[in-house]
Amino acid sequence: MMQKMVSGLVVLLVLVCISVAQAEVNAQSGKQGAAKLNTTIPVKMDYLIYLPENYEQKEKWPLLLFLHGAGERGDDLDLVTIHGPPMLVKNEKQFPFIVVSPQCPKNQLWQPVELTALLNEIEKKYRVDKDRIYVSGLSMGGFGTWSLAAYTPYRFAALVPICGGGEKFWVKKIKHVPIWVFHGAKDTGVPVERSQTLVDELKKAKSDVKFTVYPNAGHNSWTETYDNPKVYEWLLKQKRKPESEVKAAEKKEEEARKAKRAAAKKKK
Repeated sequence: MMQKMVSGLVVLLVLVCISVAQAEVNAQSGKQGAAKLNTTIPVKMDYLIYLPENYEQKEKWPLLLFLHGAGERGDDLDLVTIHGPPMLVKNEKQFPFIVVSPQCPKNQLWQPVELTALLNEIEKKYRVDKDRIYVSGLSMGGFGTWSLAAYTPYRFAALVPICGGGEKFWVKKIKHVPIWVFHGAKDTGVPVERSQTLVDELKKAKSDVKFTVYPNAGHNSWTETYDNPKVYEWLLKQKRKPESEVKAAEKKEEEARKAKRAAAKKKK
């Protein structure tokens, strides 16, 4: 048995050496060569999960992914319960949906690829309605909400980003997703313009977007938002549009743009 193990290790070592040698051949001194990376990076993440009452009695449930702000980063899950849905659950509020509240490590930002891995795992383990997955976050989590949706634009049924922001080009990918944006007019941490810019882009694209600005609120625009039952009522009305339908509409729009450009060239 030991001999077989040693033989296997020798073969593995030879294969590794061949791979390294091949890489060195492709990357010659003074020249540019092709190379390829094929590796696996483990994702480790602590999170809180809330299951609704009578969870076992239904085949599938909506899911809300909550992304906290910068102040709750670390390795203590109690920090995640300071604000938002996990705080409400801690205070015995019941929700008619699953709530997943991950914790971002200290000095890091929300990474879409890691959050995607988390959702993939949750979908395997729990009774998730894949057509009713929602994302909401505050401050850093608001930015994370925008970026995650842009990373996987066909996955979510609705978004509720609070006092966040992002890049204009992200909006083109998620204009088909219903979004309710919240911000405080007197926010000095993340100016309201960060949300306004994205909302304006969504309106240009004729998207289903709502924008609530609290005239007297500073950075904390999340407490009033998460205390508002209408936010959850609105969320639960939203259902993901079929990817094929969205892509067909995108293709039609692209063809219309090409036809318009071609017509403009002919006029010249």
